Amino acid sequence: MGIRYPDALMGDTIYVIDDEKELCLTLKKVLEAEGYQVHWTTDPEEFLPRLHDSRLSCILLDLKLGGKDGLVCLRKIHETDPHLPVVMITAYETVKTAVEAMKAGAFHYLSKPFDNEELKTLVGKAVELRHLCWELEDFRNRAANASDLEFTMGHSNAVQGLIRQCAAVARTDVNVLLTGESGTGKELIANSIHQLSARKDGPWVPVDCASIPESLIESELFGHEKGAFTGAHAAQKGKLEKADGGTLFLDEVSNIPFNVQAKLLRFLETHTFERLGGRQTVAISMRVVAATNRELPQLIKEERFRQDLFHRFNEFPLRLPPLRERVEDIPYLSLKFLNDFQEQVGKTFSGFSRQALEALQSYPWPGNVRELRNVVKRAMVVGSGTIEKADLPDEIRNPSASGTHQGVIVSIKPGLPLFQATREAVSMVEKELIRGALQRAEGRRGKAADLLGIDEKTLYNKLKEYKIYLWQLTG
Repeated sequence: MGIRYPDALMGDTIYVIDDEKELCLTLKKVLEAEGYQVHWTTDPEEFLPRLHDSRLSCILLDLKLGGKDGLVCLRKIHETDPHLPVVMITAYETVKTAVEAMKAGAFHYLSKPFDNEELKTLVGKAVELRHLCWELEDFRNRAANASDLEFTMGHSNAVQGLIRQCAAVARTDVNVLLTGESGTGKELIANSIHQLSARKDGPWVPVDCASIPESLIESELFGHEKGAFTGAHAAQKGKLEKADGGTLFLDEVSNIPFNVQAKLLRFLETHTFERLGGRQTVAISMRVVAATNRELPQLIKEERFRQDLFHRFNEFPLRLPPLRERVEDIPYLSLKFLNDFQEQVGKTFSGFSRQALEALQSYPWPGNVRELRNVVKRAMVVGSGTIEKADLPDEIRNPSASGTHQGVIVSIKPGLPLFQATREAVSMVEKELIRGALQRAEGRRGKAADLLGIDEKTLYNKLKEYKIYLWQLTG
C-alpha cells in the first residue's frame, strides 16, 4: 500500500471560494505553479453541489462572501465531507475571528494580505492531512475486505505467497517447518494453517519449547504417570494427547534436548508414545507444525539437533521473510497498529507524516513486526494528531548514530552462493545490532531486548549462538 504525498505529481485539486475574482486568479496562479489543480468561484452556492462528486484535497474559503457568511458555508461543507481541510481567508484578523473559525472546524486561517510562502506551506500541510485521512480510510477498507493473514500481516507479494502456500499445505496432513527471524509471525502462520485445515474444529495446542526447562520438557510433551518422578502425585496428559484430533505447534524446536528429540522422532514416525513412567501405548492423530528462528542445519553439524528429526519436521518448509524484505507492508502495518492502540493510549491519530514514514521504511527492524508494533505504540504515547519523525525513538530517527546497519561493515568470503552469502551478511549485521543494543543498555539484557523488539529468551539464545559475552562489552 503506497502513501500518497502532496507534490507536483499527485495532481491534488484545490478549490478557491472568494468574492474577489482577482484574488481567486492570483491564488490559482500561485498554487498551479506548485503542481496543484485549482478551480475557483465567487459564489459558494455554485460550489456546494460539486462536493458530492468531487475528490478535493483542500478548500480556500473567504470568511466574508459579499452578503454571505463563510462560516455557514464551512458548516455545510463539513456536513458532506467532515474530513476535508478548509483554510479560511479573512481580512478581519482578530483572535475572535480565528477562534470562531477553528471551532467551526476550519483547518487554519490566512489573513489578507498574506505571504505566498505562508500560503504554500499552509496548503501543503492541509493537503498532507487530507492524504493521511485517505490513507486511514483506505486502510480500513482494505482491512475490512482482507483475509485474516492479510489483515494481520499486510498485502505485499511476500505475504500473498505465504497465503497461497498456507492454503495449499492446509489441505494436506503433512508436517510443516516454519523458519524465520523472531517477530516475523511464525505462530500466526501456524494458526492460520490449522484454521484452514480439516482439523480446524480440533484443538490448537501451542508449545513454546524455549520457555520450558529442559528437565520438564519431556513430561510437558508426553505427560507422565503417577510416581514417574518426585512431585508427580497424579497422572497427567501431555501436550501431545491434548492436541489429539487437532494441531500441535512446537515453537523454537531447537531448544528441545537431544535425548527428548529421539522420543519425539519415534512419535512422528508411529503416532504412538508412552507417558513418562508408563508402559501403556497411546495412539493419537494430529498435524505438527514446528518453528525455529535458528539454522537447524548448522545445529545438525554441531550434533545438537537430529538430522532425521529435522527431515520429519521439514516435510513442507516455509520461510517467513523479515520485515526489511517487505518494506511495502510497513505503511499498512503502522496504520493498523495506530488504529489498534488509539483506545488504549486515549488519543486519536490521523496517520504518519511523510518524514516519519520514510524513517520507518529505512530502518532494518531486527525485531521485525513485533518491534514495529512497540515503536508505533511508544510514538503514540509522546505524539498527538499525526505521528511525526520527532516522535520516533532515537534509533529509528538516527540509525547511523545508534549502531544499526548503516554503521556495520560487512565482509563476505568471495565465491559463496547468493543465499549463503546473504545469510552470512544478515548474521553479521544482526550480531552488530545486538552488540550496539547491549552497549546502549549498559549490559542489561532486559533493556537490550526491549530496544531490539525481541523477548529476553530470544536474546539469550542469540548471545549463545554468536558467542557474545557481556564482559567483552562492559569490561
